[in-house]
Amino acid sequence: MNNLWNAIRRRRVLVIIGLLLAVGLGTSAAIFGPRLFTGNQPSQAANTANPTNKTDASTNAEPVGFSEFRSEQAGFELAYPSDWTKLSPKDPQVLLLLSQGPQDSMLVRVSELQEAVGPQQLPALKQVTDKLVTSNKSVQMITGPNQIQLGGLPGYYYFYNFTDPATGQQGAHSHFFLFNGKTMISMVFQSLPKEHFTESAKMFDKIANSLHALKK
Repeated sequence: MNNLWNAIRRRRVLVIIGLLLAVGLGTSAAIFGPRLFTGNQPSQAANTANPTNKTDASTNAEPVGFSEFRSEQAGFELAYPSDWTKLSPKDPQVLLLLSQGPQDSMLVRVSELQEAVGPQQLPALKQVTDKLVTSNKSVQMITGPNQIQLGGLPGYYYFYNFTDPATGQQGAHSHFFLFNGKTMISMVFQSLPKEHFTESAKMFDKIANSLHALKK
């Protein structure tokens, strides 16, 4: 019976791997290229955002000067600087696309799976997240993969340099893969050129640490 159960679990993991590779292989390569933008068209993603600046520190919501982004679809919310520009992506899987001038950007992409992923399945998915990151052949790994838990969600963290195909510059990505049941959340922070990352890291961390899973 144990052998049968193990075989079923292995089969489920293989199904998850196949689905992730099918829907998510573009998550790391040239993430912030022009092909993502739709100009002024509204986003098609099912989410809500509150653009109101918070000036009262007693409101237990987002920090002062931040706006809330909430996705019931993916089951999470986070806070981002209110003065960052919110862009409209072409890809409906991209729920949030932000920029701060020409040097800093962030993206949140969501992929729906047929099988739920939790802490027990996570080790088997490392090979998948590895492939998603290294699908960009210019990637030079600096840190990771590290198994993490962020905002109550299990996942993996990668930090790497890459070459921007448009400019030839080297940039830096701080890349999170988080799993919320049948949803994979890919959150990426980008600095271009890579030397700018040190200046931006504190803000990136603040945004990342604001993410948390919604109560079901």
